[in-house]
Amino acid sequence: MKKNILLIVLLGFLMVMNGVLLYLVVKKPNQKERPPREFISNLLDFSEEQTESFMQLDRKHHRKMRGIDNELRELKEILFSNLGGTELSDEELDSLAKKMGELSTAREMEVFRYFRQIEEICDAKQKQKLKRIVSGALRPGPPGDRPPPPGGPPPR
Repeated sequence: MKKNILLIVLLGFLMVMNGVLLYLVVKKPNQKERPPREFISNLLDFSEEQTESFMQLDRKHHRKMRGIDNELRELKEILFSNLGGTELSDEELDSLAKKMGELSTAREMEVFRYFRQIEEICDAKQKQKLKRIVSGALRPGPPGDRPPPPGGPPPR
């Protein structure tokens, strides 16, 4: 009788753990949630025409970024698939690393161009807001740990 109760409790525990695991797999917790595409247009208070231009820019930008990310992922798969078996020569390793570096550079350039194109559809007031948003996003850490802006108040 005690063995049956123990087995039932163990079975219940395993079922709960499987449910938790399934939830975590379906939810994919290690993927960052991307803010909605309207986030920037809402912050900058775009007009209808600006929002339409922004959405076209955004779709084009994300297509490019997906392409770069897919190429980078393929190169990483090639690189790490050779970990356990055949060895890559130094030339092959250098070539893969160089291609991956070029793709990282292309990614950063695409992000810069994206924000430059957003800036082009902004009016003067929106350009100032965009500049604050971008400079805030570039500073690492929580806002309290950041140094004051140039000409700002000294730290306390």
